[in-house]
Amino acid sequence: MAEFKLTKMRIIAIVSVVIVLLVALSMVLTYNSLVSKQQDVKRTWGNIEAAYQMRIDKIPQVQAAVNFSTTYEQNLLKNITDLRTKWLSEIGTDVNANVNTTQQLDTNINALLLAINENYPDLKSVGVVQDFISIIDETENIILAQRVFYNDAVAAYNSATLGFPGNLFGFTEARYYQRGQ
Repeated sequence: MAEFKLTKMRIIAIVSVVIVLLVALSMVLTYNSLVSKQQDVKRTWGNIEAAYQMRIDKIPQVQAAVNFSTTYEQNLLKNITDLRTKWLSEIGTDVNANVNTTQQLDTNINALLLAINENYPDLKSVGVVQDFISIIDETENIILAQRVFYNDAVAAYNSATLGFPGNLFGFTEARYYQRGQ
């Protein structure tokens, strides 16, 4: 059996190989960490885009509900007011016109009472507007939270990218989200 002797040259060679392997491993781990952090920045930016899209999608839906509710309420109350004025102007003139106006007025008042008693359609346009504001506020809070997560991811990524040995790989610095962007 051959004898293995550790000479000074062999020890230097082994230490050199271990150092090269450790440096290579460190570089691979650093590179993979940078890629992971870069993907976190992209993912969190995607979350901001999703939150903005949610807001964009919600606004017309809620606005349509607000418009329907307020339009229905305004039309019903306008019809009742117009019929009241018409009936007052017809008192003592044409009985047939009075009967017709009274029937229309009864129909509109019954619709109003039915809507108030059964809550269908809901004649609470103020409540609908408050719901609209609440939904927009909730969406804004989601967007704000996503901005914070994004800036945290950018901070971690930029710290790793700008420091050594991360700066050796050519990754570009990510931009922070700032108001007005």
